[in-house]
Amino acid sequence: MSQTKEEVSASGTEGSLPLLGHERNWTPKALFFSSSQTAVATWCFIIGGYVAFYLPAVQGSIVMIASMMAGMLLVYLATVPMATRYGLEAVRSTRPVFGTRGSLFAVALTFLFTVGWGTTLMIFSGKSASLLLITLGVVSEGNGPIAETLSSLICLAVVWGLISRGPGILRRIGVIVACSVLVLGVMVIVVIVAKVGVGTLLEAKPSAASGNKLLDYTTAVELMLATALSWWPFIGGMTRFSKSTKKSVRPVTLGLGLSLSVICLIGLYTGLAFPDSGGNPVPGLLEIGGVWVALPAFAFIIIANIGTTMVGTYTAALSLKQQPAIDSRLSWRGATTTAVLTAAVLIVFLAEPFYNNFGAFLTLSGVVFGPLCGLQIVDYFIIRKQRLDLDGLYKDGPGTAYWYWKGINVTGFASMTVGIVVYLLLLDPITFASAPLFAFTTASLPATVSTAIIYVLLARLQPKAFGPGAVSFGARDALTKR
Repeated sequence: MSQTKEEVSASGTEGSLPLLGHERNWTPKALFFSSSQTAVATWCFIIGGYVAFYLPAVQGSIVMIASMMAGMLLVYLATVPMATRYGLEAVRSTRPVFGTRGSLFAVALTFLFTVGWGTTLMIFSGKSASLLLITLGVVSEGNGPIAETLSSLICLAVVWGLISRGPGILRRIGVIVACSVLVLGVMVIVVIVAKVGVGTLLEAKPSAASGNKLLDYTTAVELMLATALSWWPFIGGMTRFSKSTKKSVRPVTLGLGLSLSVICLIGLYTGLAFPDSGGNPVPGLLEIGGVWVALPAFAFIIIANIGTTMVGTYTAALSLKQQPAIDSRLSWRGATTTAVLTAAVLIVFLAEPFYNNFGAFLTLSGVVFGPLCGLQIVDYFIIRKQRLDLDGLYKDGPGTAYWYWKGINVTGFASMTVGIVVYLLLLDPITFASAPLFAFTTASLPATVSTAIIYVLLARLQPKAFGPGAVSFGARDALTKR
C-alpha cells in the first residue's frame, strides 16, 4: 500500500527512513540555534568545574575552547558528511562499520548516553530549584530531597509535553531557547566576575592540581575532547535536516563547540572562586548577592536544561526507531515516552549515585565515541570513497550490502575493541589514574587513531566484503512504497 506525503515525511523525521530533499529544510541559522540550544546547558557548569580542579582561569579558558574545537573536528568528519548527503541519522550511519544487526550496539549507545545526559540535566535542575525554594522559605531544608525529585520530574514532564508533539518543535523554539540561554549565560559570567573580582579569579588556584603541569593540562584537554566526542549522537540527528555539508560547518562548530566552551567558563570561574561548588554558580551567588543576583543563573538552568533535554530525548527516541521491529510497533509518542520514563526511573531511584559519578560518565564518552569516530571516518573516506549503498542501509537479511557475517561486521567490532583497550591502558575513566604516556598523548586521540589504523588494515584483507556502492535518493521512494 502506498503512503501519503504526510506519512512519508513523518517516517523520515520521526522514523527510520532517510530524509528527502524537501524535508531537509533547516537553514544554517536554524542549525546554529538548534546546536546552541543543545550545547548550552548546566553540564557546562559541571564540565567547567572539573577543569577548575586542574587549571587556573586564563589557562583553563584557552584549553577548553581549543580542545573543544579539536574534538568537534573528529565528530564532524564522522557524522556530518553522511548525514547531509544521505539524510541519515547517527545510528543508521553505523551499519557499514557494525553491520545490519551489529548496529543495535549503536542504538544502545545512543539511547543510554542521550538519556544519561538528559537525566543529569534534570537532576541539576531539581537541585537548583530545591535550593531556591529553601532560600525563599517555600519548603523546609528537611524536605529538600523531595523538592529536588519533584522539581526534576516536573521539568522532565515539560520536556515530554513539548518533544512528543514531533521534532518540528526543535526548529520552532530553537531560536528562543538559544538566544535566552546565551544572553543569560553571559549575564552569569559578568555577575560572577563583578562579584568575585577579576584579581581574585586570576589568583585562584586549582584545587586538585597534581603538581605536574603537563599532566594537568592533558587531563583538562581530555575532559574537553570527551565532551566534544559525546556530541556524536546529537550531531547526526540535527545535521541531517541540512542540505549541505559545507553550510553545516560553521553552524555546528559555533553552536556546539564555541557556545559550549564559552558557557563552560561559568563552571570554570565558579569552581575556582567557590572550590566546593562543583561549578554550580547558584549557591555561591546566593551567598554573596542574595536571590536577585542568583536569579539569572537559575533562569539559565531551567530554560537551558529543558531545551537541551528535548534534543536528547528526540535523539534517543529516533535511535529506537532505527530498528524496523521497534519502528513498526512504537509510535513517536511511544518512543519519546520510553526515553522519558527511563530518565524518570533514574531520577527517582539513582539520582545521587548517577549525579556524583558524572566525571566517569563524561570520560566514558571518550572511551566509546572516540574509537567509533575513528571507524566511521576511515570507513567513509578511505574504504568507501564517500559512497554508501542506501538501499543496503535499509534492507536486512543475507546478501544485503552490510550483512557481513550473520549481520555483524566483526572487523568493525574488533577494531573498536582495540581502541577501547588503548584508551583504558592510558587512562582509567573511573579513577582518572593515568599511565605516564597519557600526559603526552591524551587517551581519546590514541584510541581514535589506533581504531582507524586497525580497521583499515583488516578491511584491506577482505576488500570484497567492503565493496562501496551507491544509489540515488530515489531509493527512498521505492522503500516507502513497499
